[in-house]
Amino acid sequence: MRYNFYVSILTCLWSTLVFSQLDSIQTLNEVLVVDRQIKTFSTGQLVFDFSKTELQNSPGTLTDFLQQETTLFLKQNGYGMVSSPSFRGTTAQQTAVVWNGFNINSQFNGQTDFNTLLVDGFDELSVRAGGGSVAYGTGAIGGSIHLKNEMRFDGETEVEINSRYGSFNTLQNLAKVSTSNDTWSLSMAISRLSSDNDYDWPNTNRQNVNGEFEHHNLNLNLSTKLKRKNTLTYHGMYYNGDRHFSLLFPTDNKSKYLNEDHRHALTWESDFQDFKSVLKMAYFDEKYQYIANIDTPNPAESHAKTALSRYSLHYNIKDFDFNFLSEFNYSSANGDDLVEDYRTVTAFALLAKNHFQKLTSEVSFRQEFSNVYDSPFLFSTGLNYDWFEFFSTKMNISRNFRMPTFNDLFWENAGRTDLKPEISNQAEISGILQTKSKNLKISVTGFYNDITDMIRWIPAENAVWKPENVDEVETYGLESHIHFQQDFNQHKFRANASYAYTISENKLTGNQLTYVPKHKLTSGLVYEIQKFKLQLQGIYNGELYTRSSNLPNDILEDYVLLNFIMTYQIPIFQNFTISAQVRNLTDEAYQTVENRPMPGRHYFINMNINI
Repeated sequence: MRYNFYVSILTCLWSTLVFSQLDSIQTLNEVLVVDRQIKTFSTGQLVFDFSKTELQNSPGTLTDFLQQETTLFLKQNGYGMVSSPSFRGTTAQQTAVVWNGFNINSQFNGQTDFNTLLVDGFDELSVRAGGGSVAYGTGAIGGSIHLKNEMRFDGETEVEINSRYGSFNTLQNLAKVSTSNDTWSLSMAISRLSSDNDYDWPNTNRQNVNGEFEHHNLNLNLSTKLKRKNTLTYHGMYYNGDRHFSLLFPTDNKSKYLNEDHRHALTWESDFQDFKSVLKMAYFDEKYQYIANIDTPNPAESHAKTALSRYSLHYNIKDFDFNFLSEFNYSSANGDDLVEDYRTVTAFALLAKNHFQKLTSEVSFRQEFSNVYDSPFLFSTGLNYDWFEFFSTKMNISRNFRMPTFNDLFWENAGRTDLKPEISNQAEISGILQTKSKNLKISVTGFYNDITDMIRWIPAENAVWKPENVDEVETYGLESHIHFQQDFNQHKFRANASYAYTISENKLTGNQLTYVPKHKLTSGLVYEIQKFKLQLQGIYNGELYTRSSNLPNDILEDYVLLNFIMTYQIPIFQNFTISAQVRNLTDEAYQTVENRPMPGRHYFINMNINI
């Protein structure tokens, strides 16, 4: 390794610790729960919750936030370009993104581009590692990311205005307002992020050309309490993006990608003492245009629509929780490269949980029926056991899956409707140590995941690439998290560290999958005194392979990134803070995708007003 000095810095931070939220659930008065599954039925798994305050203090994209706060590896085709995760050694399509209880991965490619989601438009973000297909369906194999909006009925009105400006003419603005009384609640957030993104490529005489982008997000949430314990809630999210794609070589054509997403969800919840009835209806509209040469635009475009209805019946009796779920999903798509077609999915699930003294147990089942593929029978079982006041264990075993996407099924002259879903059988076990004062918390998790029928696009006749169920993969490894905090009069210290060791191998060849680092370490230190706060963040990503052959020439080298943030609260205006940030403090030259350099040292200044 070339970075013994930097690694030793991060190891020191590890040993002194930093600030991740470990399996915590905040208790808030008069808040409507929009996703009962993640709160109630995650037995045997760790859930990491990040609060609204943490999201406010970390403006940027979902990629920026998760790569620092979690063990996910995020690969980007240059900063701000397409971003996809690797969660416990799985693919981007095997990570589910769940918005207010709904899986929003693309119908076209089965994944979410994490650079198209701005975190400050949401009130809470949760990360759950491991399988979740029983509750959330396709793609929840490596883990799931949950974006949530609170519906509060506390009579409070809050206004947030945030503005960030920095290197490469990067500008981000947010206006967010929420208000309520005891019968209705309203929140709305409007945000914009743009950048020339013309950074110099470190250690070269080249600049990032044609990398500019502009994102617009709108989130609208409205809830009203009706008579007889009925609540009607609307969640809406709109995204519009105009993103150019950085050139690999100066002679390449300049291309760009335009996409527009509408997401609407309506929920009717009825409370009948031990029973809760929840009816949800949703509509998603997904549209994109790809322009291969902006000088002679001839866009290729596709359009997908999804209508979804879901009914859940929750029942609580003494120490038992039950949830019966039924769901119907209709999706259609068409485009210049797609054969116009549709897909239907009908699903039934039963989730059950029991509390008995120190033991909590859970068992869940799901079966889907589709018009274009045969769905497997899914299950999940989990245990939590509190051995002592300071030590507990968790264990989970589950079967999960990922359905073929519209591109896999209906790509013109290449798609195949006889594809099978990817199947995952996995197990994990965790130990959690927490002091009585809760100022120190440590967790260690071991996991194993066996994946069959993985879909890969491979060359066929006449040099045409087609999808096939060809790969069998096993992933296994270890994750650990440490959180520490201590206050001394006016001095406040927080520290955390997270480490993941991941093996993700093709069973046939024994080779590590591409773009899966075996090692990732994140850490940070936070020090506060009166109106000042200082933060030091660190990320270490180990070397990884860019090709399945795993040859020495196919390696991207390991790297260390350090970020420094200083925040000051203006004494005259108690709700006004200003912060300055230096990213990539040591001006490290690094890539997350081959031949796609990331920025060197760069700077941001951020102003935030809360009223």
